[in-house]
Amino acid sequence: MTVTSLVTAVVVGGLLGLAGHLLTRAERRVPFWLPPTVGVGAAVFATTVARIAADLPSGLSLTELGLQVVSGGAGVAAVVITADRRTSEKEGFR
Repeated sequence: MTVTSLVTAVVVGGLLGLAGHLLTRAERRVPFWLPPTVGVGAAVFATTVARIAADLPSGLSLTELGLQVVSGGAGVAAVVITADRRTSEKEGFR
């Protein structure tokens, strides 16, 4: 894995995580740090898998970037969708 690939994975994952946090509806309780962390982790994992599976050039390739975006987006979406919902005081505990 090259430094360029790693930096790109961190940037892509962080941006996807911030976008996911900003787009989260108000009734979901998602800690601020969770979507960016999952996005970065998924993008770095995608970079690692792409580097192991294919003989990619030493720089950043479009295939690798695409895998970072898709993997990071899927990870952030999974976190945002499965986040806790706030319960109103009238509903009580379930």
